[in-house]
Amino acid sequence: MNMHELLPQVRELLVRLRTSASSEEKELLAVAYFALDFIEVTGNFYPFEAFLQSWNSPEGTLPTLASFGSREEAETWLKEHPEPPHGAYVLVSGQPYAVFYFRHLDKRLLLPTPSLEKRTLE
Repeated sequence: MNMHELLPQVRELLVRLRTSASSEEKELLAVAYFALDFIEVTGNFYPFEAFLQSWNSPEGTLPTLASFGSREEAETWLKEHPEPPHGAYVLVSGQPYAVFYFRHLDKRLLLPTPSLEKRTLE
């Protein structure tokens, strides 16, 4: 099923779940609902679709945004990027790193991550 068919169904499910949810759960479901809107409104629909496709790939790992030969090369990229994608993964000399960008502090970090194995909802 493609994303244009899937997103409205996900939204309907979130609305249905909201009817029997606690106040705290209603807030969480609203965040999920509006996150889907944000993905579409900001033009991130197709990158999100690509992310989901790679998520379902047989490799069993999270997708990486870029690959660098050295830490210095990765740090230069991070420093020069106008708005680094917070939470993305990159490879540095074949090792996985997570990108952290705190816009309000203008703080940029690359932190080693133990694995790119997929997280599950279960």
